[in-house]
Amino acid sequence: MSSPFPYLGYGLGLCPVHYPYILNEKPDVDWFEIISENFMDTDGRPRRNLDKIRAHYPIVMHGVSLSIGTTDPLNSGYLRDLKQLIRAIEPAWISDHLCWTGVAHRNVHDLLPVPYTQEALSHIIDRIDQVQTFLGQPIALENPSTYLEFADSEMHEADFIAEMVRASGCGLLLDVNNVYVTCFNHRLNLEDYIDRLPLDRVVQIHLAGHRNNGSHIIDTHDDHVTEEVWQLYRNILERSKTPINTMIEWDDRIPEFPVLLTELEKAKAPETLPTIDALPNWTNSPIPVPNNTRLSDQQIKLQDAISAPTLNNATLTWVRPKPHLSADAQIGIYHHAYRARLQAVIAEDYPITHQYLGDAFLHLLDQCIAEVPAQHYNIARYRDVFHAYALEKLNDGFARDLLELETCIAHIADAPETPALQPEALQTLNAESVMESQYLPRAALRIMRFAHNIHAYYDAVVHQKSQPRCEATPLWLAVFRDDDAVWRLPLSRGEARLLIALQKEKTLSQAIDLAHTDMLAENEDVAALLHHYLQRWMQHRLLSHTHLPQAQSLERNMQCA
Repeated sequence: MSSPFPYLGYGLGLCPVHYPYILNEKPDVDWFEIISENFMDTDGRPRRNLDKIRAHYPIVMHGVSLSIGTTDPLNSGYLRDLKQLIRAIEPAWISDHLCWTGVAHRNVHDLLPVPYTQEALSHIIDRIDQVQTFLGQPIALENPSTYLEFADSEMHEADFIAEMVRASGCGLLLDVNNVYVTCFNHRLNLEDYIDRLPLDRVVQIHLAGHRNNGSHIIDTHDDHVTEEVWQLYRNILERSKTPINTMIEWDDRIPEFPVLLTELEKAKAPETLPTIDALPNWTNSPIPVPNNTRLSDQQIKLQDAISAPTLNNATLTWVRPKPHLSADAQIGIYHHAYRARLQAVIAEDYPITHQYLGDAFLHLLDQCIAEVPAQHYNIARYRDVFHAYALEKLNDGFARDLLELETCIAHIADAPETPALQPEALQTLNAESVMESQYLPRAALRIMRFAHNIHAYYDAVVHQKSQPRCEATPLWLAVFRDDDAVWRLPLSRGEARLLIALQKEKTLSQAIDLAHTDMLAENEDVAALLHHYLQRWMQHRLLSHTHLPQAQSLERNMQCA
């Protein structure tokens, strides 16, 4: 019987910064892995670039938000979006993590550890069965990097994983770096850990870099694979004796693409890697204790500790302290990561607002994170939470306008798109059909009205020019996407009113009636003004297509015949 997880060879994680190189150079890579969530909640540039790349390479999907271990009900919306993406791109296989990301309808956007108890094991096996049944195919789950150990854990992590794989029928995505990180953090014996794993069920291997902080290691994916992880990788391959799909993860401080290719070449030649003699030999083992706390209660305790403004050390008795890493230090790793992750995402969406407000922006963001939890599986959706929170708190009208503009730009980048109207479509129209046709603006276009001169200010910051004075100046602005770039175009009041009417599917004649007063205030020759507008819209590709009355009548006649 053939495996549902084919052998593809050696792959790389797909990073947007490398799209041009991949499409132009067609590098010698067997496959690429995508983060599923980056393509599930967008109709923008990511999906179109992915379509271009998958025309040349097999694609593997790797998720971070399945949250297989949470005691919340399975997220049906997430699963529907995931299944839709699977159908669209037909990946070689799909995977996620042995973890949970939140409970009680919250999401801390981290790969949180589970207690290694029989209750958790039974719960996760049942969840895997539900997911595999819904998707109609098996999944692979990745061993996590963990920085915290529950006091109630009653079995070794590797034994937990082995039984999970055996009982559920899922595959194992073996992250070698995660094995090293977890064993270092909890002082587990590396070779003993590997001995306990079902290497015959390994679908894929991850290799990545990490940051050693002395008392603990953080899985950062921002550097070369370390010597110790290469040694462990060679050890695993020698034990497995069969080729395993292998890839390099490098998700932060991303280098030029050839650097990744060089790293991948090392993985292809394990015989040239360092021998296993230098592997550390930690000897600590988990101490079995009775499980006295329900899984749901353990998860609520951890989530509350992560999202709390400050840590309360007296309440952390459910965390197993270590000589080198106290209970509050273990929680602190997740506590800091939660804030840092949301701060980074929001700062990326609001660079101009941040520049204008300075430290007040960071203070506002910290308040928002402390008071309003994240919920959606897509961390980028937290921008809507911050947007609503900031509008309520900000008294500065200029800052509010900047916030509205940057929120709109972020939404437009992910919005569905329609093709631009081509000039040839208008050449056969007579005067009457021009007026009675509907000219639909493109789908990824919004007409915004502001009270301040934020367009000029935005341009000055982006192009590092002298910034204009912040003035109360009425402004109409078209924000739209074309060729996967988001543009801003100032409009006159009459032009904006006309476009808004067209968005409501009015004919050009009806739209002119609605905008006539504003157009007349600009130019008594409304026909000349209309000609000017149409030229501008075609130049900037604001229109999508027309509905022609003649074509509609012809279609009806053909249907009747």
